[in-house]
Amino acid sequence: MKNIWDRDIEKTKLTNEMVTNAEKMLGVKLPNSYIELCKIQNGGYITYDAFPTSVPTGWADDHVGVDYINGIEEEGILSSNYYIEEWELPNDILLLCGDGHWWIAMDYRNTKEEPPIIYVDLEWGEDTFILELVPNFKTFLEGLYNHDD
Repeated sequence: MKNIWDRDIEKTKLTNEMVTNAEKMLGVKLPNSYIELCKIQNGGYITYDAFPTSVPTGWADDHVGVDYINGIEEEGILSSNYYIEEWELPNDILLLCGDGHWWIAMDYRNTKEEPPIIYVDLEWGEDTFILELVPNFKTFLEGLYNHDD
């Protein structure tokens, strides 16, 4: 797996025990591609800033922004339940990035492993807008790119 992290930052080195504990706490199986990425660096800013979409979103006509990915840590995906409650997001998702008004997440609502990756926009019209971006995290990683304005 290639290193997509933008800059090395002081992060706790991910261990197999941390993965096992997180999966037990969350009640899901994390994607292997996500675990391998977090073993390189356990969360942080990435060298890409966008993921393409086939429909317009609250972000842009053809993409959503992605400038970081949460790691397997307390201030990463393990804080998802706090933000789900705070922002009234759907249950059974793990937040990869976002700012409160929009999120990119692993969607475990219908599975316990290999979840699709979704975009959730809380300010898109009257209802929460949810768009499935891709069927899995590996495909998500492969689709990241740099968007030129």
